[in-house]
Amino acid sequence: MSNLLKNKVAIITGGGRGIGKAIAERFAQEGCNLMLVSRTKSELEETAESIKQQFSVNVSSYQTDIGIEDEVESMVLQTIQEFDKIDILVNNAAIIGPMGEISKINGQKFLSTLKNNIGGTVFCTKAVLPYMKSQKLGCIINLSGGGGLYPLPYYDAYSASKAAIVRLTENFALELEKYNVNVTAISPGAVNTKMFDEQLKVDKNSIGEKNWLELQDRLFSGGAPIDKAPELALFIACQNRKEFNGRVISAIWDDWENISNQKEKIIDTDIFQMRRIVPKDRDLDI
Repeated sequence: MSNLLKNKVAIITGGGRGIGKAIAERFAQEGCNLMLVSRTKSELEETAESIKQQFSVNVSSYQTDIGIEDEVESMVLQTIQEFDKIDILVNNAAIIGPMGEISKINGQKFLSTLKNNIGGTVFCTKAVLPYMKSQKLGCIINLSGGGGLYPLPYYDAYSASKAAIVRLTENFALELEKYNVNVTAISPGAVNTKMFDEQLKVDKNSIGEKNWLELQDRLFSGGAPIDKAPELALFIACQNRKEFNGRVISAIWDDWENISNQKEKIIDTDIFQMRRIVPKDRDLDI
């Protein structure tokens, strides 16, 4: 334990299990106080108690639906009452939503997925900003991936929400840089979490053979290491790295420590950002 986040306060949504829990444990290991947020009270309480027993940090939990703005505002107010500040927000919570061909999915479930995944990120970000702006310092980390940068057919709601997170990350970064609030998206890789278990229950014909075979491969390989995203989140949060502001960084594929060492080559470019590809980008004369 090197106390890289000593006395910092982080809100982590979806903090009761999976990647959110792993990030919470890594932050706590570095001295960060935590507010863990989820809809599942039992998981929150179990994770909070486990972290308190392992590390000398303060941990609270708050059961809430991040897709409901009033509930998010109450959660943030409770965080301020308990910790008096908010330094870091990790927008991790998400649901997979309906899977299958667009003609066959439930429209209301599609919209509900967008409300949770996009709305939750917007509501949490909006709610913490008055406090980050007043202290002229803040770090917001959004979890992307899952088709956010490439097509992911048969997962339309989920991939659309993750693409929106990528765009919102850059928008928020440009809007908030004057307050010294940095916003970065992390692509964690195909980690085998409870969301993965939900996909395994779907009929092969619903998600296409390619997706189904990839799921089987992940089942036997174990998926991407769950510790990569927490390490990247820590790397970003402990220095509030401006070179990553408004960008999407892959926890698995990017050499992010080396990238940070070359920040002067990155800051004024669109590297690691979502852009339209035009013919000249592929050396085509069209």
